Amino acid sequence: MKRLASNLLVTLLALTLSLGAMACSSELDPTDPGDAYTIFRDALFAGQPDVVWERFDPQTRAYFQERYDRLVQMNQLIESYLPQTDHRLARSQSGVELLATVGNGRELFEHVFAMARMPDDNAIVFGSGVSEIRVSEDGTTALVVTRGQQEFVMVQTEDEQWQIDLVGSGDFLDTSFGWLTRNEEALSKTVEDLIAEERQKREAIIADLMNLKLD
Repeated sequence: MKRLASNLLVTLLALTLSLGAMACSSELDPTDPGDAYTIFRDALFAGQPDVVWERFDPQTRAYFQERYDRLVQMNQLIESYLPQTDHRLARSQSGVELLATVGNGRELFEHVFAMARMPDDNAIVFGSGVSEIRVSEDGTTALVVTRGQQEFVMVQTEDEQWQIDLVGSGDFLDTSFGWLTRNEEALSKTVEDLIAEERQKREAIIADLMNLKLD
């Protein structure tokens, strides 16, 4: 799953910052949208999945849980319709084997995060900085625009802290989990073909029995 990890990392932010350029986290205020984004960015580079998860909004967390649930559903299809001898290979090729090490959406995120490798590029470092912050009229949402012209949607919680809405920020996550949709479709097609094949066999048996009775 190395490709998944690298894809998620690149499409998740496509940015990083050097240790020397990182602000002290104690100086950053999560009730400020720019600071909240920077806390998230710093944690991403520092390899702190707990902090990154904390800065995700509920919709983003639900996204990972929904992907986990789809893996569970795929595993159920494998167990229900594929021959026992094919289960191991099907789980490996479809990505369902992840269920052996992750038990929910958060653990799926942490698994991918742990495998990711941060790029170290000065141009990316510079482009990751906040260029502009646009706060909505009601003050509950904001848009953080980086120097690299990437846009990240921020939402305010009840305690006035700001969180990252990656689902609403573009196709970062969908691009990263494109493998899941493709494998899900392939597995569904395989199951449909198996069901159709079994139905044809049953129909042929019934036809033979009917012919015997007529004779």
